[in-house]
Amino acid sequence: MLTGQSITILTPVQSGTDPVGDPVWTQREETVDDVLVQDGAQANETDAPRAYGVSIDRTIHLPRTWPYHSLRGCRIRLADGTLYTVVGDPLPYTGGITPTRWNLTVQLYDERG
Repeated sequence: MLTGQSITILTPVQSGTDPVGDPVWTQREETVDDVLVQDGAQANETDAPRAYGVSIDRTIHLPRTWPYHSLRGCRIRLADGTLYTVVGDPLPYTGGITPTRWNLTVQLYDERG
């Protein structure tokens, strides 16, 4: 039986503007349980270049029980405290064709290089 771990999603939220009208951002933290975490993209080196020109350092799978919202611009903190950035804006699988508890695959990269 597969068992996931807890992660934290850090979502940027505009909380106002500064004196010159530029947006001021804060982060909303959300904990999600039962997330599967795997290393990298699990692909061959000969695959086509990755989206946005980044290498995929981790891939996570969010459970169907998580109320979906856009992950564009979000960061993910894994249970070990490592912080990753979400690649693009992943969408959940549609329909009932996936017979597992997880329906959203999210690719992550480490900005530290």
